[in-house]
Amino acid sequence: MRSRRDWAVLAGWVLALVVLRAARLTEHDPYWQARDGSERLAGTPLSRPDSWSWADPSGVFRPTSPAWNTAVALGHESLGLPGIALVGALGMLAYFAVAVLVARRLSARPLPTLVATALVALLALPMVSPRATIVVEALLLATLALGHALTTAALSRTASTYAAVALSGTVLGWAGAWLHVSWTVLALGLACALPLLALLAGVPRWRLALAATAGLGLAVGSMLGPYRLSVWQLLLDISSASGGQIIEWLSPLTGGLRARWLPVAALCLALAGACALRLWLHCPGSPGSRERARWALEVVLVATSLAAAVAGLVAIRFLGVAALTLLPVLAAELSTATVRWRDVPQRSEAFRHRLTAGYWRPIVTGVLVLLAPLAVITAHSPGRPEPEADLVGDLPRDCRLFATPDAAGAVLLLRPDVKVWVDMRTEVHGGRAYADTRRRLGDLTDVSLPPGTTCAMLPLGTEQVSVEGSSEPWHQRTPLGSMAVWLPGSGA
Repeated sequence: MRSRRDWAVLAGWVLALVVLRAARLTEHDPYWQARDGSERLAGTPLSRPDSWSWADPSGVFRPTSPAWNTAVALGHESLGLPGIALVGALGMLAYFAVAVLVARRLSARPLPTLVATALVALLALPMVSPRATIVVEALLLATLALGHALTTAALSRTASTYAAVALSGTVLGWAGAWLHVSWTVLALGLACALPLLALLAGVPRWRLALAATAGLGLAVGSMLGPYRLSVWQLLLDISSASGGQIIEWLSPLTGGLRARWLPVAALCLALAGACALRLWLHCPGSPGSRERARWALEVVLVATSLAAAVAGLVAIRFLGVAALTLLPVLAAELSTATVRWRDVPQRSEAFRHRLTAGYWRPIVTGVLVLLAPLAVITAHSPGRPEPEADLVGDLPRDCRLFATPDAAGAVLLLRPDVKVWVDMRTEVHGGRAYADTRRRLGDLTDVSLPPGTTCAMLPLGTEQVSVEGSSEPWHQRTPLGSMAVWLPGSGA
């Protein structure tokens, strides 16, 4: 009974975290994603010439997360801006639910799982947000859990079993490809990881063949997504346009980012490395046993996390993947370690008591009771982009906007009549457009707008604005929050 209450406390902590992260969107991609989903529900083709930007030339818009965009659009059409927050919250809850279920499969206990969850949330905070990639991470963990089930579940050695596993893998690969294009890369890795998991578990050859069949279905299904084989060109276009321009595509070794991201990279590498060393030194059970199968699942999870952490030295976005993938293993290892430390007879009784659930249960429960109302209070007007929602009313109808790419994303949904210069769709605009935008916003004492701009939404502190090649004065409207609208004319 106490264990059930502890899992309920963990669920409460996760729910509070999800509410806080979903109610205030730190990035504005979900807004333009909602608009894309709504347009496609109305019959607009998936891949189409961009019509949201007035920059010339504008590129071809190929949504990277079609199914997610549709889900966000349905939330927005049903509940307005809170619907976007709700869909985002469900996406995050899906990840944490799958991660906890995998942790329990690895024999993790609730309070060590809470510690692991808090640590991972801190390391991967930008990814713990309403975005398709958090659901992709849930699919990754669910796929590996499926691979583990193929090594332990009571299955018949029949053709129908192989057919069902192949179909399940194909459907999973297809669904992931519609969820986000990055799944295509992960699916190929998982296609190799599933038979590797079975091989490490020491199961009979027919189970190994079953895992290989699931992996093959996964790889085939991932190629049946919206872009088929051309998805690889889209991935290259995204990488090329984002590299050197978008923070999550920069290295943590980049100047100005080291203080924030190098400790995260070091900790991800250290945690994954420590877990890998522990698994190397301790291989339990005999081949084919449940203990060996759990160990094999941990090995594959740690290997995936370690590979992502190494890739994170090139692009920050992979550090989040490393931390999120490692959560079930951290929970399991912390559960084992606390029991091991508590059983050392040389340790004092007081120290051993502090490693029991009975010591921490009232503490974490009490803190949750105090913090839960704060989460609810903070989550007023969920999904509302601030300050953009208050500023869009100052924009003239059909004006051509110059703004930060993130702010432009919110405007695309809130004011569909307004065309933007660039937004966060990197593959549409290309790296040069982002470099040009950053150059123009580099000196707020005198911001030079691109020719053709008729309205601007600029950071607070902007002193003077003019269109390149024009002497017409611009005036600032009443600033709100961290931004203000600028319009041509003296404003008298």
